[in-house]
Amino acid sequence: MPNDGMRITVSSLDIDPVKAEAAPLSVENYEYFDGALLAVCIQYGNTYVVEGTAVMIGLGLALSARHVFDHHRAALGAGDAVGLCLGVRGDGTVAAWHVYSMATMPNGTDLQLLSLRLVSDMPTDGDLSTVPLTTRVPPRGEDLTVVGFRFNDEPASTDSIENPAALSGLLYVSQGAAGQFSFPLHDSVLAPYPTIEVLSGTLGGMSGGAVIDVNGHLVGVTSMGLETDDQEGPSLAAWWLPAYFWKPQLTWPVGLYNEEFTAVSENSTVRIVGREHILVTDNGRYDLTKWL
Repeated sequence: MPNDGMRITVSSLDIDPVKAEAAPLSVENYEYFDGALLAVCIQYGNTYVVEGTAVMIGLGLALSARHVFDHHRAALGAGDAVGLCLGVRGDGTVAAWHVYSMATMPNGTDLQLLSLRLVSDMPTDGDLSTVPLTTRVPPRGEDLTVVGFRFNDEPASTDSIENPAALSGLLYVSQGAAGQFSFPLHDSVLAPYPTIEVLSGTLGGMSGGAVIDVNGHLVGVTSMGLETDDQEGPSLAAWWLPAYFWKPQLTWPVGLYNEEFTAVSENSTVRIVGREHILVTDNGRYDLTKWL
């Protein structure tokens, strides 16, 4: 947690292009995203289970997939479970965040906004990293990179501070061409929401992970993947833009946000590339100009 009077800054990551295969491969440079790629952990008493991935898009604000929380939503709402997010910083230390509020829509989306409060130490320089968003829809054939965590399915337990829970997992990456962009929905059954097809595979646990275009910007989060023998997909990303007007509860850091509920579109710590291509209509909706 930050000390009183500590200066906090936000840096939008400059994500360099990488080369990867269509089938997910594990990588060891967990620190590459400087804590902006998060493992989503659910705590029941002394038991912990990692269910998916999230992406830090603003100060104390992360984006994940809604279905990651479905089995735990009732327990989280009743206070029987606690949501945590864990990220590895550039110096190798682990940042731990408490999920104190969540925002989504009851239908028509697989997006989940997470309001986070830092419960571990602040970095010594007070700088926190985020992943930039883009309003640009990737054209067919352009490479998309998918990144997310996969942890052991078995829960981990602890009985004291001296005996911490041991969570075992890996960071995975896959890459494939952009396929069909489906709006306003992919289909009425499996994915009744806007999606971007990615011609690469994903693994369980990568849900909610970052789907990044050739410019290093987030176009969506992993929603589902087709299980195949070669693990080359395809997969579907939930397009992030439907969350543009959502107003998550934001109370951390204390004093930053003028209003308790701040729209993503009005959050000064969220970097949106191509914001000028969004036209807000009189009925509170938006039109998006296609741009390359």
